[in-house]
Amino acid sequence: MLRLLAAGFLGLIASTWPLWTPQSAFPEVPLFRVAGRLHAAVDWAFLYVLLAAQGSLLVAPRIRYRRVVTLISMGCTLGLVCIDQHRLQPWAWQFILVSLVLSAADASTARRAWRWIVIGIYVWSAWSKLDYGFTQQHGPFLLDGLLKSIGLKTGIQSWSAAARSIISAAIPCAELSIAVSLAWPRTRRVAIYGAAIMHLTLLMALGPWGHNHQPGVLLWNVFFLVQNALLFRQSPPATPTETPGALSQPAQSASVWGNRFAWGVVILAMIWPVTEPFGLCDHWPAWAVYAAKPERVTISIDSDEQSRFPAAMERYFGDDIVEHGWTPMRLDRWSLDAVRCPIYPQDRFQVGVALGMAEEFHLSTLRIVIEGPANRWSGKRSTNVYEGLESIRTLADSYRLGAHPRPQLD
Repeated sequence: MLRLLAAGFLGLIASTWPLWTPQSAFPEVPLFRVAGRLHAAVDWAFLYVLLAAQGSLLVAPRIRYRRVVTLISMGCTLGLVCIDQHRLQPWAWQFILVSLVLSAADASTARRAWRWIVIGIYVWSAWSKLDYGFTQQHGPFLLDGLLKSIGLKTGIQSWSAAARSIISAAIPCAELSIAVSLAWPRTRRVAIYGAAIMHLTLLMALGPWGHNHQPGVLLWNVFFLVQNALLFRQSPPATPTETPGALSQPAQSASVWGNRFAWGVVILAMIWPVTEPFGLCDHWPAWAVYAAKPERVTISIDSDEQSRFPAAMERYFGDDIVEHGWTPMRLDRWSLDAVRCPIYPQDRFQVGVALGMAEEFHLSTLRIVIEGPANRWSGKRSTNVYEGLESIRTLADSYRLGAHPRPQLD
């Protein structure tokens, strides 16, 4: 399983390589403001150690100090996330949790704990989609991509609104049923096949013949296909070295405490998403993936200042809406092109991106519209408008975590 984790980690880092390097193609926003003052050499140091650690686990998963190597790998990932919270992609958070478990627990306990991390991902991912907004936005989006991937170019255009909503609502219901079935040995085998079908349909909807998303999004689904097939199969019998009687008393004690720590990590990871509505857990660590509930941020620039941007960025200007001289920016497209991954969905991060954009292109003003989290049953949102750099900087100061951009790298 260590080899699986290492292969997935290295593959996803490679597919989103610009994100993990100190770059200026897209504004970086540190998780803690002090981390933004670190030199670019720190990024490289964390990244090189992370790659070396994962490479050693891939080549020699039974190396003597594998637990230490796994812990170092987790620490480097956290360090990189602190420097730029954009790096806290859902798969990165999963790998941080799994690495922490593998560094502490024995093989049998780590396997069971990893299973519950996966079950938790499915449960909270399904819960985040069980709302009105998903049936109107992201659900039809996924269905449309799936139909286009099988040659139906018109997608769901001919479907009635009721049909779109009902079938979209079935998506999180299926995901939740898979999670529950994976938790019970008697239904686990069926659930493995159900999860495989779910990830294959996602690959079709988001792949080259569907919405043609970046490779990182697709690779995480491939990782789940392989992970589930290996992780939820019948556990291998314990080897003599895993038998408690074969361990010395100090080794037994260390193993017991390591296992307890690993289960503590799993329990905290399962409970923490409860705090998402109160702003204590971010959307992606709460596994709100393709959820419609998170706040929506629209960043607009003065139309007279469009000339300050290079020609290559014209594709990120909204060409359908220009309100009172304000031109909206497509930060999601910019993120996908610049660092090959979806934009971090927190409003504070996108406020920091806006301020970084203003600094880089010497903008004199900005306008930000933040639509609050959608009501689960009606989809309604509150709206706040911030206009002018001083107003936006004051907003950035109001967040508990970082909302200011990293200073431009030399």
